[in-house]
Amino acid sequence: MRSIPVSSRSRAAILAFCLSLLLSACAAKGPLVPPDPPEVRDVTDLPQDLFAYLGPDGGRSVFTPDVQAGMLRGFLTGHFAPWERTSPPKDPGDAFWGLNHFAAKKVYGENLLRRSPAWMAEMRRLSRPEDFPNFGRPAVAVVHTSLRVLPTLEPAFLNRHLPGEGFPFDYLQNTAIWAGTPLYLSHLSADGAFALAHCRYASGWVPLADVAFAGSEFRKKFQSAPLVTVTRDRVPLADEHGLFRFEARVGMLLPLARATARGYEVLLPVRDARGEAVTVRGLLPPSAAAPLPLPATAANLARVGGSMLGEPYGWGGMYGHRDCSALLMDLYTPFGLGLPRNSRQQGKAGEYISLEGLSDQDKETAILARGVPFATLLWKPGHIMLYVGELGGRAMILHDVWGLRTEERGREGRHIIGRVAVTTLTPGEELPELEKPEGLLLHTIRGMVLLGSKNP
Repeated sequence: MRSIPVSSRSRAAILAFCLSLLLSACAAKGPLVPPDPPEVRDVTDLPQDLFAYLGPDGGRSVFTPDVQAGMLRGFLTGHFAPWERTSPPKDPGDAFWGLNHFAAKKVYGENLLRRSPAWMAEMRRLSRPEDFPNFGRPAVAVVHTSLRVLPTLEPAFLNRHLPGEGFPFDYLQNTAIWAGTPLYLSHLSADGAFALAHCRYASGWVPLADVAFAGSEFRKKFQSAPLVTVTRDRVPLADEHGLFRFEARVGMLLPLARATARGYEVLLPVRDARGEAVTVRGLLPPSAAAPLPLPATAANLARVGGSMLGEPYGWGGMYGHRDCSALLMDLYTPFGLGLPRNSRQQGKAGEYISLEGLSDQDKETAILARGVPFATLLWKPGHIMLYVGELGGRAMILHDVWGLRTEERGREGRHIIGRVAVTTLTPGEELPELEKPEGLLLHTIRGMVLLGSKNP
C-alpha cells in the first residue's frame, strides 16, 4: 500500500489536535473546583473604618469619670488576683471536665482521623486528676500562649462534615493569653510539660515553657509600677538589646519603667535558666500605647478597635487571632473595663434589655433608640457584637464573625466572613442561599447590654 506524504505543517496540526484531545480528556476527569464565594455586600460596600460612624460628638465620653474609675479598680483587682492566691479557684470537677466530656465524644485529630481511646487514656494519665492540686506557685506568661482544656497542643475537632465544626474549631482551645498576664499555677502534668493555670478570666493547661515563676520581688516590681496599655495591635516589641520578644497586642498591660520622648519604656517578663521571671526593657512608641486607663471616648474606642479591623477570626484565640468575645474583651482593656471572656457572660456585663418577642424591625428600632454607640453590646446565643452607631437609618455593628447560616438543597452550611468587620444587623441578606430568617443576625438577637450602667 502506497503511503501518502504528509507535510511538516500537517503533522504539526495533527499533533496539536491530538494534544488538545488528550488535555480535554484529562481535564474532564479532574476535580471540579468551585469558585470562591462572593464577599457579603456589607463588607465590600460599608466603610471598614470606625471613624465613619462616630458622628459630630466623637469626643464624648461613653462612661462618666466616676464609672470608669470604678471599673478600673475592679479590673486591677481581678488582673492581679492570681498572684494573691494560695489555692486554685476551681474544684477538681471543674478543672478536669474535659476528660469525661471528650471521652464520650467522637473527636478527630489534625490528620482528620478519629482519636483513639488510647489517646484519651494518655490525656487522663498526664492530667493526674487524683493528685489535684499538686502544685501552687504564682507565675507570668512570657510569650503569647494558650490555655488548653487538656495538657496538649494537639487539636480535637468534631465532625468536619457538619457546618460550624471541624477546622478551625479545636475544642481543646480555651483562650489565648498575652505575654505579661499574671497567673496562678495549681497543678503539673505527669510529664512536667504543662501546668494548670488560672488568670483573671479563664483557666486551662499552659505549656510550662511559656511561663515563668513570679517571685515576690518580681511581683512587687510589676504591681507597684504604673501600667501602660497597648492601643494599636501587632506592634513588634524588642528588648533593650534589640532581641524581638513578642508583638504588642491590644489587651496587653505592661509596667512602665519611664516615659521618654521616644515613647514608653516598659518592663517585659523573661524566663531565666531556672524558670524564674526577670525583667528586661522594651520600647512602645507613643502611637501604640498610653497610660492605663485611656479616656473612654468614642473616638478612642474607634481608634483602638480600628487597629483590629480585618484581622482573621480565631476560635478561642487560635493562631493569635480573636473570636467575638475576645475582640470585645481586648477592646475594653485599655479603658480599664474587665469584660468576661465568653459571649454569654458578656451578655450579663451591664444593664440587660431584652429584645425577645419583638419583630426584627422593632428590634432595630429599639437598638437605634436606646443603644449608646461604642458602649452597647448586642447578644445572641453564641455571638456578641458592639453597636457603633447608625448609617442611613441602619444600626451598625463591629464584630468578629466566622460565618452566616445557609441552606442549599436542604443542607445546612456556612457562608464564611471569617474576620473582624463592620456590618449591618443583616449581613448577607442578599445571598440566595442564606437561611431566612434564622441566618439573619437581627432575627436571632435576644438582647442588648448597656455597659457602665451596672459594674460587671
